[in-house]
Amino acid sequence: MTRRQRILVVVDPKAATQPALARAARVAPSLGLDLKLLVCLHEPLPARRLGPEAAQRVRTALLDRQLDDLRDLARGYPTLAIDAQVVWDQPLHEAIIRETLRCEPRLVMKDTHFHTPLQRALFTSTDWHLIRDCPVPLWLVRDHEWPAQPVISAFVDPVHEHDKPAELDHRLLDEAAWLAQRLGGRVRAVHCCQSLVPAAGLPVTGWQASALAEAVEREHGVRFAELTAAHGLDAADTDMPAGDAADVIPEVARSTGTDLAVLGAVARSRMQQAFIGSTAEQVLERLPCDVLVIKPARFESAVTWRAQAPDFMEVH
Repeated sequence: MTRRQRILVVVDPKAATQPALARAARVAPSLGLDLKLLVCLHEPLPARRLGPEAAQRVRTALLDRQLDDLRDLARGYPTLAIDAQVVWDQPLHEAIIRETLRCEPRLVMKDTHFHTPLQRALFTSTDWHLIRDCPVPLWLVRDHEWPAQPVISAFVDPVHEHDKPAELDHRLLDEAAWLAQRLGGRVRAVHCCQSLVPAAGLPVTGWQASALAEAVEREHGVRFAELTAAHGLDAADTDMPAGDAADVIPEVARSTGTDLAVLGAVARSRMQQAFIGSTAEQVLERLPCDVLVIKPARFESAVTWRAQAPDFMEVH
């Protein structure tokens, strides 16, 4: 018998509510997916004072208690097929990705929260690492109500100005269409056309700059129309606002009542990530809705499936 695909739901054992679990339970029946709940633990233990055998008994007790808590959560959704697993591994984002590589879910769902600019500057959160390295579609959930007919907006870049593979736009629209069809929602395609700004020092007059800007806009419009037509979208379901994507995407999400923003994330080197980031990372803090981050087809995560914590354990 072929195993049904699943949503891997990352559960925060310290949180009072579980928005990702609630969202996954809401959409899973329509998507034809089962659920797997995952908790990743790695608490500091006084191993020297306890000794290795006693430390392992403590870890086992913590894992077993957490597994009981997950099963209690699962019992709140009696109509769904739900598995539960607890791992003792670190760091958190790698533990999540390793389990993703092992169980190969259709989606990973996780809560995400607003952070202050200072926190973003000083700390690299699990969300950013997952955006960069999670190999399957990553659904980051805000704590808000999910409507009966969600608006799902795919933010594409058909001229590939940001060195994004052409096939990724098609993946974004395919995923948005699949979700909308299963969830009774509506797909919108959005392309942000950044205004043309001549390089400093070039002798470009006002009318020349205007002509260049019009030519760029026409090119963007043609490419965008070709892309959306290939996916059966008409003009009423498309938007091509002018401006920088990092500024425009949150504005469009609010004005269109978007419930799920579908974004592409492109793999870059570690040095580039530190200074550039991706559009998905730049807009995540400012979006008022859920976010689905998708990688190119041949993406390979930098994280391997082998356990990295020397004291790795798991129960399920």
